[in-house]
Amino acid sequence: MSQSKPTPVRSMLLMTAGLWLLVFVLYTLRSLASELPFWPQIPPRFLSCVGGALISVGLYLLLRPHEHRNLRVQLMLAFALSLLGGLADALMSYQISQWLTPELLPRSNEPFIIRTTLNAQSYSWVFLTWCIVYLMFGYSRRLRDNEIRLLETQALAADAQNRMLRYQINPHFLFNTLNALSSLVLHKRNDRAEQMLMALSSFLRYSLARSPDELVPLNEEAKAQEEYLRIEQARFGERLTFVNHVASDVGRVEVPSLILQPLVENAVKYAVAPSAAPVTIEIAARRREDGCVEIEVLDDGAGIALADPGLGVGLENVRRRLEVVYGGRASFTHGPREPRGFAARLVLPANGKT
Repeated sequence: MSQSKPTPVRSMLLMTAGLWLLVFVLYTLRSLASELPFWPQIPPRFLSCVGGALISVGLYLLLRPHEHRNLRVQLMLAFALSLLGGLADALMSYQISQWLTPELLPRSNEPFIIRTTLNAQSYSWVFLTWCIVYLMFGYSRRLRDNEIRLLETQALAADAQNRMLRYQINPHFLFNTLNALSSLVLHKRNDRAEQMLMALSSFLRYSLARSPDELVPLNEEAKAQEEYLRIEQARFGERLTFVNHVASDVGRVEVPSLILQPLVENAVKYAVAPSAAPVTIEIAARRREDGCVEIEVLDDGAGIALADPGLGVGLENVRRRLEVVYGGRASFTHGPREPRGFAARLVLPANGKT
C-alpha cells in the first residue's frame, strides 16, 4: 500500500514540534549546571517552549503568503519576524515564570525592558533557525513541484503535437486537401492551388519545427491556426470564414505551442461541419487591465452539445496544459455565446510560465 505524501502544513507542524522539543531538552540540560533548583524550572520552561511553537505557527501564517516572492525579500521578512517572535516569547516566558515560580526570577536592578530585550536575543535565534529551515523546505518543495509540472507539460504537449501530426497521415484530411487541389488545378485556378499548397506546407512545417514543451509567440500560434483553417476552407468553401484579431501589443507574448489547436479543431468539427449556413471562426487576443492576456476562439455556429465526449477531450487537454504550465495562474472557460455560437476563453499571465 502506497503511503500518502505529507502536506506542507503537516511537515511544518512536525518541524516545529521537533525544533522546540530540541530547545526544551537543551535548555533543560543546561539548567543542570545552574545553582537554581532543577525540578521547579521544568514546568515554566515547558510552557515557554509550547508558546514558542505557537508563535512559530503564527510566523508560518505570516510567511506563507510571501513564499513565491524573491528569496532576499523572504529572508529580510524572516529576520524581522524572528526578532518580533523572540521578543514575544521572552515576554511570555517572563509572565509564565512570574506566575509559576516567581522565587526563581533573577534579582536585578536593570530596567525590565532591557532584561527582556537581552532574553529575546536567545529566542530570536531559535525563531530565525525555524524560519530558515521553513524557507529551505518550501524552496525544495516548489522546486520538486516545478519539475513534476515540467514533466507533465512535456507529456501533454507531446500528446497535443501528436494530435496535430496525425493530419500528415489522416486519409480524410489528405484526401480532402488533395481533392481540393486537384479541382483547383482542373479549373486552372493555379494561384488558389499554390496558396493551398503553401498553407499545407506551413501547417506541417510548424507541427515539426516546434518542441512539444516550447513556448511560442502568440502571433506564430495564431498564424499556424490560420494555415489550418485555410486548408479546411478547401473542404467547406464559403461555409467557413475566419478572422484574426490579435492585438499588436500582445503578439509577442509567449504561449504554449499548439494550445489553440484543439479549440479551433472543435470549432470546425462542431460549428462548421454540421451547418449549411456560413460560419465565422475568430481568434482574438487582447491585454486586460490586470496585465494578463485574454485569448478567445469564437464561432457563430448553431451551437455545440457540451455533452459530446469528443469535445470534452479537447477542452480537458487545454485545461490540463494550462494548469501544469502556469501552476494555477491561468484560467480557461468556455460556453455558448449570445445570440448563437460558442466561445472558448484563455486568460494567461503575460510574463510566461512559473
